[in-house]
Amino acid sequence: MALRRDPAFILRWFVLVGAVVIGGGLPACSGSGGTASVVTPTPIPTPTPTPSPVPTPSPTPSPTPVPSNPVASPNPLIFTNAGAAYNQTFTVTEANYTGTFTATSQNTNVVTVAPGTQPNTFVVTPIGAGQTTILVQDSGNRNTSVTNTVTITPVTVT
Repeated sequence: MALRRDPAFILRWFVLVGAVVIGGGLPACSGSGGTASVVTPTPIPTPTPTPSPVPTPSPTPSPTPVPSNPVASPNPLIFTNAGAAYNQTFTVTEANYTGTFTATSQNTNVVTVAPGTQPNTFVVTPIGAGQTTILVQDSGNRNTSVTNTVTITPVTVT
């Protein structure tokens, strides 16, 4: 086999081999027998980085629970005689409330009321026969009442 030493052939051969080595494929040809042209591939776009996560808003704080009305227990109070020996105690509770209470007898000729030794307790002393209420109130003017009935049992001395 004879080697071709034609300068145009050698030039085309170097262009073809260079395109294959550099471009990774065969070059496109114009078809006119002229010099080969190299097709440059379109670059693949790189993905656009996603922005940092959008911060979520802070949660709205939940409202402070509203206290309910006070509740007194036991209620009603029934007395069978008058005097300190017949005292009774009641306790006041209220959901979502940590303050203090006041208690006021509506008729001090029937019962009197005073704070007890424990928080939110009250001592009721029967004074005389009758029926009345004790008004219990918290600092927000929420209230309840305790019904009191005093009956005097006669004592027979024999």
